[in-house]
Amino acid sequence: MLALPLALALAFCLYLPLPRAADLITEGIYRLYAAFLRLFRRKSGKIDEPVGFALFLLLWGGIFQLAGSLHMLVAAVITAPLFRAIALLTPAARTKEELDSGTLARDREGYEARVREVCSGLGPAFISDACLPLLLLALSTPLHLNSAVGGLLLCLRALDGRQTYATRAFAQLRRPARAVMRGLWLLCSCVVGRNPLHVRGEDSRTFLLSLLGIAQDQTDTHAPVSGDIAQAVFLCCFTTVMLALVLTLLLIPFR
Repeated sequence: MLALPLALALAFCLYLPLPRAADLITEGIYRLYAAFLRLFRRKSGKIDEPVGFALFLLLWGGIFQLAGSLHMLVAAVITAPLFRAIALLTPAARTKEELDSGTLARDREGYEARVREVCSGLGPAFISDACLPLLLLALSTPLHLNSAVGGLLLCLRALDGRQTYATRAFAQLRRPARAVMRGLWLLCSCVVGRNPLHVRGEDSRTFLLSLLGIAQDQTDTHAPVSGDIAQAVFLCCFTTVMLALVLTLLLIPFR
C-alpha cells in the first residue's frame, strides 16, 4: 500500500535533479525493444511484430513483478520512473526565472506565448505520466500486481508514438485518467483563484489554460505572466499528491 506514495516521492527525487532521465529511460526501453524484435525476423526478412510486442510486454512485466515481490522498497523504486511528469518541473522553473530576468521584456507576444506553451504542456503530461500511473498502480495493488502493471505501463509509455499497438493501448488508458484529472483540477481550482464554472476547453491543454485564466479567445482572462507558470506547477502537483493520498487511504481495507 505504501509503495504508491513512496514511488511518487522517489520520482521527485529522481526527476527534479535529473529531468533528462525521463528521455534516457524512454530511449533505453525503445532500443531494447528494437533489439528484441530482431529475434522474430522471418526468413523472408519480415518481422513478426505483434508476437514480438506481446512477448516483450510479458517479459518486461514478469521481470518487474519478480523484482517488486522482493520488497516494498524495490517495488517503489522500479515504479518511480512512471511519474515522468515531474521531469517538466525543473525546465518550467528555469523558464520562469528566464522570463523574470527580462529576457523577453520587449517582446510581449513572445513572452505570453512562452508562458502559454509551458503551462499547456503540463496538462497532458500530468494526465499521462502522473494520474494514469497512480490509478493503474492503485487498482492492481490489491491483486499484488502493481509491479507487473508498472512495468507494462512503462513499456507502453516508452513505445507510445513509435509502435502502433502501444499507441492505441496508451490512448485508451488515458481516457479515464483525463476525466479524473480534469475533475480534480476543477475541484481544486480555488487554489489558483478561479471559478470552476468559467473553465472551458475540450483538450487538456486548453482546459488547463482556461483554468489559469490565460486561454486565448475566451472571456474572463488576463494577460499571461510568469507567475502563471508557478500556479500551473502548484495546481498539477497539488492535485497529483492529493490523488495519491486518497488512493492510498482507499487501499487501507486491502492491507
